[in-house]
Amino acid sequence: MQLEERELDSLREHIEQGNYAAAASMAERQGDSEERIKGLQEAALKQYITEYRNAQGAMAMAQEFRLTDDEIDRLLEAIIEEVRGSGEKGPPWAGKRYDVKTMKYLDVEEWIAHYGRGLKRAGNR
Repeated sequence: MQLEERELDSLREHIEQGNYAAAASMAERQGDSEERIKGLQEAALKQYITEYRNAQGAMAMAQEFRLTDDEIDRLLEAIIEEVRGSGEKGPPWAGKRYDVKTMKYLDVEEWIAHYGRGLKRAGNR
């Protein structure tokens, strides 16, 4: 198997396993299309916000990916829309989780309200 094929298989595996940050980095190294790289970067940031609720990591990622205010706003609005449009149960990541910095349990909308401005500032650095 050629090196290029192995790299493509590895990229595919990262995506299938939900390792979006690694996939975005790998796609960038491979010179993939800007559209695909941006999509993977946004998927990684969404994962850090919704699943991990990792504010520090999300801010570092927004800065590394050089996301604009508009891109971050669109992503945050899409997350909120997904939560509100999914009915009473909502996505599995939408519920309350303990936030170490605030020392409170926050649902994803409360988390976004608290950390959203910081994400935009981080992306513009």
